[in-house]
Amino acid sequence: MPKFNQELFDLSNSTCVYAYGFFPGYDNSIRPVINERDVLTVNISLNSMSVLVLDPAEETVTFSSEFILQWQDQFISWNKSEYNITWLKLKESFLRTPDTTVSTSINTNYLIDSDERYVSVKHDGTVRQSMYAVFVNLCDMNVDKFPYDEQTCMVKIGPWTYTLQEVTCVSGPDIEPNEIYFGLTVKRRPQFYVWVLLIPTYIITVVCIFGLFTSTANHGLREERVNLGITTLLSSAVILQIVANAMPKTSQLPLLGNFILAEIFVVAIGVLFAVLVLTLHQRAHTREWKPPAWMLWILRMTGSSKFLSRNITKIRHKNSTAERVNYTGEGAYLFRNLDESLQSVREYIQEEDRDYFRELTYIKFFDRLDFLLLVIFQVGNALVTLFLVKQ
Repeated sequence: MPKFNQELFDLSNSTCVYAYGFFPGYDNSIRPVINERDVLTVNISLNSMSVLVLDPAEETVTFSSEFILQWQDQFISWNKSEYNITWLKLKESFLRTPDTTVSTSINTNYLIDSDERYVSVKHDGTVRQSMYAVFVNLCDMNVDKFPYDEQTCMVKIGPWTYTLQEVTCVSGPDIEPNEIYFGLTVKRRPQFYVWVLLIPTYIITVVCIFGLFTSTANHGLREERVNLGITTLLSSAVILQIVANAMPKTSQLPLLGNFILAEIFVVAIGVLFAVLVLTLHQRAHTREWKPPAWMLWILRMTGSSKFLSRNITKIRHKNSTAERVNYTGEGAYLFRNLDESLQSVREYIQEEDRDYFRELTYIKFFDRLDFLLLVIFQVGNALVTLFLVKQ
């Protein structure tokens, strides 16, 4: 009668399977196939995935995922009726596991150390392994429509050292073996960029256009408009730099960058027109340019006909009054000298009236021009914004 072994009796059924089933002949340095020519088929499935960080500048996506690997170990089997066990847990280091890795990942951080990871083993030799880690995966990004972009990152998983004749990875009947590709599609939520960058840039440009072409200022205040435009250009350039730092350095500018660049061009062209109007108004004032006929016609067409008729009639009336005065008889010499003095005063007043009329004419003309440029630039800015945002 065999001697009773209390130590063996205290072992659980699963420990007995491990002690008497694995140690005698199992070698974890050998590929788990009896015939070396046989191909080891590894079935890979994605159990869970969570996106942690999407970095457009570095073109990487960081995600945590759990891959389930399953294969058949031909060196493992036991009679489940004898031990009443179908599945058991064994340390991963005791078995030969395929060197499956995510080849598109530049950094892999396993959440559990290899010495503490376990695999599930079935009585017929089926082995199920859970590979749970945080991956930093390369991702070619197309940011042409940023911030309304949608990115698809490919995750490639397969054996690192084995060839197709040794290990085949499959995830379904329609997937080409040996390498498994998972597509990770993420769509950006644009609210942050719309409210923080896009809308403020548009508002700054609209306010700048109003400041550049407000028709209530004369030529002495136009220099402040140019300063406003230059300040707006600087603020738009800062916003564009923020977008550039968040984007990968590609050959094409993203949609938001194109929008900000377009706003910069709108403000720059507005500043050029403001400088041109400032120069023309200043020269018309200092060089006493006579208002041309076409300018008077434009003012008549834009509601200033009453102003022109009143001032022109006033000047002509003074000329006609001076021509009717004719002195004769005694004291004519004295009156003639007095009339010449009055005529000089009258000519001086008339010249002042002409200068006032000329200056007021240019002010009214450039006011009309400012209003026209204001409408043109605001409509153009709105059309550019709609065209870029609707793409």
